[in-house]
Amino acid sequence: MRHSLRIFLTFFALMHAWPVLADNAVRFVVEDHPVQLRSGFSDQDHILATLHPGETVKILKANKKEGQERVQRESGEVGWVESQDLTETLPEAAKASTSAPLTEEAPAKTPDQLQQELGRLQSELVQVRAASADVLRIQAERDQLQSTVISLKRELETLSQEKNTLDEDQQQTWFLIGGIVLFGGVLIGILLPRISLRRRNQWGSF
Repeated sequence: MRHSLRIFLTFFALMHAWPVLADNAVRFVVEDHPVQLRSGFSDQDHILATLHPGETVKILKANKKEGQERVQRESGEVGWVESQDLTETLPEAAKASTSAPLTEEAPAKTPDQLQQELGRLQSELVQVRAASADVLRIQAERDQLQSTVISLKRELETLSQEKNTLDEDQQQTWFLIGGIVLFGGVLIGILLPRISLRRRNQWGSF
């Protein structure tokens, strides 16, 4: 009898101390505060993620002694949270966010508004065309200036070549004049003594 009672008490203690399998029930995260998903029961365990208010999780295991639930997120991530941070009903804030329309349709415009918008677009089109014309005009003027600069460069090169040619001709002319003067000086130097000697001989004969 005592042996049977001991087995019963041991089994009862294990049932309350060891985590038991839950029924894979769906729970929602409370909206009061962010809930941290941890790798274990303790606050020192690693934080895996932060659950958002109203987020849906599936209960995998329950540890009633520690007040913890092992849950699985819709993304497949698994961890432990406190039981008090889960609720069986969807929070009101989450309901409002899910029921709110994602986009609001723009109100239909009246014919007058459409006419005003058309006029504005036409005015912008005229401005764009004017700007395009200015761009084309500026580009044409730039091309003309570039052509003028090229022509001036060519004329400058031609004038420079002509100047070099004139300088060379002038140098040749001065060289020729110098040669003639030198030749004349040599010739005079040769003939002048002979002329003087001939004159002396003529005066001596008288």
